Amino acid sequence: MVLAARALAKETMALDIDGQPAKQAVFRSYKASEMAGKPVRITNTGEAPVQAVVSVSGSPVTPEPAASNGFKIERNYFTLDGKQADVSKAKQNDRFAVVLKITEAKPEYGHIMVADYLPAGFEIDNPHLVSSGDSGTLDWIEDGEEPENTEFRDDRFTAAIDRASDDKSIFTVAYVVRAVSPGKYVLPQAYVEDMYNPSRYGRSATGTVEVRPAK
Repeated sequence: MVLAARALAKETMALDIDGQPAKQAVFRSYKASEMAGKPVRITNTGEAPVQAVVSVSGSPVTPEPAASNGFKIERNYFTLDGKQADVSKAKQNDRFAVVLKITEAKPEYGHIMVADYLPAGFEIDNPHLVSSGDSGTLDWIEDGEEPENTEFRDDRFTAAIDRASDDKSIFTVAYVVRAVSPGKYVLPQAYVEDMYNPSRYGRSATGTVEVRPAK
């Protein structure tokens, strides 16, 4: 990438950016406030073709719907003994097993990343720190997959999984969370993606949870 950027910088080009001439490759970042009501106009004033690459990052104004493109991901909550749980009405200090069920209709070789973002009122029981949070004790889970790597962060759980074309279509990963802070929160999406083929992905819908104070 460095060599490509260097070669690009050496190319002869002539651009006009909002009336200001530029004779070399241009790399710029703009905030939304800087572009509000004032689009950036870039004109190629030279003879050589110019390649333009635009990247946009930000949070959607409205929640994205669930999607399945090569993968389907479903997130369910259970008590630690395997009974279905209603996480939308949790009590403070309740613990839940979060089970992420992924379906790959046509398994392919790939390196898969699964990420589940936590609502603000929940924390992960890290199995590296709390022995009672070890998801290995959840022997009632079906189609369990042993990830190559897992991370237990403040805001998310992630798992890296290697897949082969002869693997089963359905596999699951799980972890344990605890309701810690009373309040009403947004339940973010769970996401699965082929790390080297981002066109293959799946995401769940968003929701809401409420953590009620312990009595």
